[in-house]
Amino acid sequence: MINPFGIKESFWSRRKAFLLFLPAFIITVGILVPFGYSVVMSFTDFNLTSGTSNFIGFGNYLKMTKDSEFWNSLKVTLLFTLGAVIFEVGIGFVAAYLLNLGLLGQKLWRTLFLLPVMLPPTVAAIMWKLMMAPIQGVFNYLLQLVGLPVSEWLGSSSTALISVILIDAYVFIPFVGMIFLAGIQNLPKEPYEAAAVDGVSSWFTFRKLTIPLLKPVILIVLLFRIMDCLKHFDIIYAATKGGPASATMTLSVQSYYQSFRWTNMGYSFAHLVVLWAIVYVLSYLLVEKWKKAVREVHGG
Repeated sequence: MINPFGIKESFWSRRKAFLLFLPAFIITVGILVPFGYSVVMSFTDFNLTSGTSNFIGFGNYLKMTKDSEFWNSLKVTLLFTLGAVIFEVGIGFVAAYLLNLGLLGQKLWRTLFLLPVMLPPTVAAIMWKLMMAPIQGVFNYLLQLVGLPVSEWLGSSSTALISVILIDAYVFIPFVGMIFLAGIQNLPKEPYEAAAVDGVSSWFTFRKLTIPLLKPVILIVLLFRIMDCLKHFDIIYAATKGGPASATMTLSVQSYYQSFRWTNMGYSFAHLVVLWAIVYVLSYLLVEKWKKAVREVHGG
């Protein structure tokens, strides 16, 4: 005898599984369709002004190899990423170490430390742009007070990139510091107790215990910050719009100009595909190193 209720329950059970899978499927399609469209359009001469959209193969990519602006954008993107990551990881680690010492007013320091990350990056960029103004800015005023020469900051091609890196560091050092702080607070206590019994120095403990045990956390921080810095647009555009003289023209900003100012959508998409490829390769390498570091620390 067939139990109709049993059959109905099995029928709905199978569909419940599909319903649970549906949100993930929609999100995946929502990610892959625009990405696939961008890749396809990067092989065309799609131009909003002329209305053309012809397949040109690798024409846009070959054009980039001869485009000095593209190579400058690539160089600026890599320099910005390198400078920002070194700055943020170095200061973020020191800040996390200090916040973990249990100093007087620790809760207040942690709250103040987190304030920059609560600001929208664009607002922080405009705020720093005002403070870096050559004549009215507070930074040059302070430099003059202590007898140091003033700087053009964002207004000079020689100092604009480091100025933008400082703005990025101001916004994201708290993010980096909080990840390091969580990692430091979750370190196992047994190896440190054994080191204390053996009477090893603090520097030896730091090099041989803290750094190796924190290696997975360090790699996660590098992964997040490198991916983010390579794609940065809002802070740079709000602070300099890629200038002066293309000194801060990253691939993201260059792609924006190609698409919305010069309407070369196909060429702009090619820039973004190259940027995606760089981010993907670096992320893949870091994730592989992170997996290896996790196995070394936790076994398995």
